[in-house]
Amino acid sequence: MVFDASAAAPRPRRVVDQSVVLPFAPSIVWHCFVDPVLADGWLAHLLIDERVGGGYSVVWPTHEPHEADWFGTIEEIVPDGRLLVSFAPHTLLEFTVAAHDGALEAAGNSESVVRVRHESFLTADEQRTVRAFWRARLVDLGQLLRGRPVEWNRSPGG
Repeated sequence: MVFDASAAAPRPRRVVDQSVVLPFAPSIVWHCFVDPVLADGWLAHLLIDERVGGGYSVVWPTHEPHEADWFGTIEEIVPDGRLLVSFAPHTLLEFTVAAHDGALEAAGNSESVVRVRHESFLTADEQRTVRAFWRARLVDLGQLLRGRPVEWNRSPGG
């Protein structure tokens, strides 16, 4: 092996973990991760085969800062709880939703903690960008659940 001093330093494996509390039951929030129509209102266009081993493809809106669409595989799916998707070769994306502080849906206290965990090889700058991206997407998720989906077509006259 030859050492190349001009080669870029390898990116360390980093985790971005973002969460938000939303005033909706986990059974409502869950569908926003797996329903293509709902995902389109906060994340991106989604193609999904909702089973372990099934595809999970994210087609980003044109104004989003992604180099390419993401084509992943569902590694774990627990309805109303957890979705783990791997995007070859190096990225894991985990969505979880749980009742907030034991809030009881039957009592009308339906709050959820929604968490997105994004693990990949990232520079420090990329990690900051990914953190800001997921923070904004979770705001968009809250807006969708309040009846205000993202309007992706932001072109003039569009």
